[in-house]
Amino acid sequence: MAEYLGQNPDEVRELATLFDTKASDLEGVVSAINSKLNATTWVGNDRNRFQNDTWSTIQNSLNQIAQTLRDAGTTARNNASEQESASA
Repeated sequence: MAEYLGQNPDEVRELATLFDTKASDLEGVVSAINSKLNATTWVGNDRNRFQNDTWSTIQNSLNQIAQTLRDAGTTARNNASEQESASA
């Protein structure tokens, strides 16, 4: 049996869509937490430290992961198109 090299472009596009969906989910988490944090009655140094240090670090990490997922989706879509071109 010959070894198969390549991909099923439709499956890879589905994967790309999943990357985009999960990136949006993470962005939704950030938005929901920001909304709740901004609506919370919490003032003082603890709030400032939490918002500026803890939450800021978490938010930046989640946004970076979301962007990485979007980039992976773009790469996957490009790979699927290249596979179709090569197979045509």
